[in-house]
Amino acid sequence: MTRARYLAATSVLGLALFGALLPLRGIVAEIVTTNIFLVAADELEDEDLYVASASAKIDGTVEGDLTISTGDLLINGEITGDVFVLSQGTVEVTGTIGGSLRGTARTVIIDGSIGDDLAVAAVTTRVSGTVGRDVLVFGGSFELDGEVKRDISGRMLSAGIDGKVGHDVDIAVGNLTLGPSTVIAGDLLYRSGSDADIAATAQVGSQIAKLPTRGAFGVEVVLTIATILGFFSFLFSGIVLLWLFRRTGPGAVTAVLERPLRAAAIGVGALIALPILVLVLMVTLVGIPVALALLVLLLLALLFGPVPAVTAAGSKMLRGRWGLFAAFFLGATLWRLGIWLIPVVGFGLYLGALVVGLGGWLVAIWEHRRETPVSADLLPRSPAPVGAAVIPSPVGWDAPLAPGSKRDAVEPDDAEEEV
Repeated sequence: MTRARYLAATSVLGLALFGALLPLRGIVAEIVTTNIFLVAADELEDEDLYVASASAKIDGTVEGDLTISTGDLLINGEITGDVFVLSQGTVEVTGTIGGSLRGTARTVIIDGSIGDDLAVAAVTTRVSGTVGRDVLVFGGSFELDGEVKRDISGRMLSAGIDGKVGHDVDIAVGNLTLGPSTVIAGDLLYRSGSDADIAATAQVGSQIAKLPTRGAFGVEVVLTIATILGFFSFLFSGIVLLWLFRRTGPGAVTAVLERPLRAAAIGVGALIALPILVLVLMVTLVGIPVALALLVLLLLALLFGPVPAVTAAGSKMLRGRWGLFAAFFLGATLWRLGIWLIPVVGFGLYLGALVVGLGGWLVAIWEHRRETPVSADLLPRSPAPVGAAVIPSPVGWDAPLAPGSKRDAVEPDDAEEEV
């Protein structure tokens, strides 16, 4: 196993531990979806938060963990737990995170403090504040003018260190610069095609060693970032999927646990039938829209089909405890690590989870459709006029029935009296 894969695996395992511990802290099965997510300065959130938003700002206090998919994220307040973020913008911390910050973003800026670890994949990462434990970075550039109390590791195109590191620095980098205020208590190990630019006043407590790089460095960085980003995306998307389909998801997992061979057979049949059906419909002009819809459905199946299978595997390992989210975290983490770290077996792990999981989805959808009647609450109703008064019915008055009913029929005695 190469050093880059080892480092990435360490990051993923850390994320897995974070995910597996979430249910122990009272996981909340509720995801906040909004345009702008805001925790005001005088506001207190005393539970774990799951958020999907266009942007987010935390000025108050969150007593728990924050799992968020967003654009820009600004943390000015305090989060006592961990932060797991998927961002297409800037993540900036000027406040305090009691636990760890893990995830992906375009830019990560740490001006405040992080109690535990920082593990990110980002184009640009800058640490001007304090990180209480380790830093693991994959990305374009990394700058440190603050303090990291333990180790720095990762793979980046360029790195500039002009702050304090409590233990070792072990990185693969294109260009490395040590500024005049650099203090590294342990070793400096770097893999690079060029020598590091080290200021005369920079301090390194132990050895400085340059090691040769392997392969095309830039390509390896991009592939590593893409792999980690793909894992984070799958993890977050799987949680959202299980939350959105709160009835079908557990049913799919149950179908995999109880009859895995039947689920696998159905999954294989679906994977064979869907492409054939798409090709047949593509031949006809009328069937092209349906074929495109089925093609999109097939792509979604290839991405999220394995979710019930990996969740079932995680549930087996956890012996059915800690809930569905914890089972998915554990199963997905081990599954993706197996695919990534074992090239030959990896394809078999993916294909097996795909066919079994897809079959589980189909079984659950069919059983839910067959067993669940249409609720009367779902039927369309005419809304009452706004402001209309409710007029009570007169005493003894009966609502008219349809023509031909017994009550509308004229009794013989009544007819004689009318004559």
